[in-house]
Amino acid sequence: MMALGCKYLRICHLNTCATGVATQEPRLRAQHFKGLPERVIAYFTYLVEDVRQHLAALGARSLEELIGRADLLVEREDVPHRQQLLDLSRLKASALLPGPASHRAAPPIAAPPSPLAQQLLDEAFPELKAGRSVRREVRIDTQDRSLGAGLAGALAKTFGDAAPPGTLELHCHGSAGQSFGAFNAKGVPLHLHGEANDGVGKGMAGGRIVIAPPAGHRYTAQHATILGNAALYGATGGELYAVGRGGERFGVRNSGATAVIEGVGDHGCEYMTGGPVLVLGRTGLNFGAGMTGGFAYVLDIDRGFVDRYNHELVDIHRLEAESMENHLQHLRNLLRTHAQLAGSAQARELLEDVREVIGKFWLVKPKAASLDSLVAALKRAA
Repeated sequence: MMALGCKYLRICHLNTCATGVATQEPRLRAQHFKGLPERVIAYFTYLVEDVRQHLAALGARSLEELIGRADLLVEREDVPHRQQLLDLSRLKASALLPGPASHRAAPPIAAPPSPLAQQLLDEAFPELKAGRSVRREVRIDTQDRSLGAGLAGALAKTFGDAAPPGTLELHCHGSAGQSFGAFNAKGVPLHLHGEANDGVGKGMAGGRIVIAPPAGHRYTAQHATILGNAALYGATGGELYAVGRGGERFGVRNSGATAVIEGVGDHGCEYMTGGPVLVLGRTGLNFGAGMTGGFAYVLDIDRGFVDRYNHELVDIHRLEAESMENHLQHLRNLLRTHAQLAGSAQARELLEDVREVIGKFWLVKPKAASLDSLVAALKRAA
């Protein structure tokens, strides 16, 4: 970051970066960003040269030769008295493996790849490459991590960023592992009938993810947690509809995805820079911390949201005013889509008389953003 011009001003969350590095504002980037790829190349070149000098001083040709070499550690004597009291014998003791490769540490533990993801990739890629659409219905469990990421990559190889809607449609039943629908792409609707772990839709650029309870469930969906933490981390586009509550940091660093969820944990919409989010239920503490773009609608039934949002960085407004007509229509459209695609009973109930419950909704926006700019953004999106 320093090589690209960062001056470590610690104002990244304000969207006013004086060097145009940590900002979504085109004007600031055009005026102030001076970064060049050659600067990054030069930085890593000097870094590598410095590492090679240290390796040569130790008589090693690569970093790999130093792994596990506890015998090369030397205890310093020029340290304060309190630090001299530390017993470093266990740190200096060599935990070398027996055999000729005694200087090598144990190999890192890697999570096994998802058999289901590989199977779907093997089956779908030839059809996608031939330009045919693919639809599959499968069982999923928690060992199936990042399901959909490989398929989105295969789609990108075939269509680039212009896949037709519904090119690859996947219906999953069960409990998804980490990062369900990560890096999802245009033309990929993913449906999960069950629940998901952390990282749903992280980095997604397009497509749609719908998560709903399994058929025959006996609980009230809007009060149950249906996905884990950090959903939509760094997403730039696409849609997420979930019938149930999300975990902490829902929508963290979201910069373009549309989402509807029926409750979230602490730090919802943290560092968000774009995209609308609709929360049909209670939020945790610190909602909107670091939020510099986009906006959110929050249904505040218990009237406690005023104590749970981040007062320093976001403002909240009621949607009852006449000037909010555009947002009211947008809210109605999101509810209608949530009811149709995800089968949300709560969305259907709210749609029966939006005007009756509109006084219980808050519009959450960054303090730096005007209401007029949000309306203009809505019109551009439409």
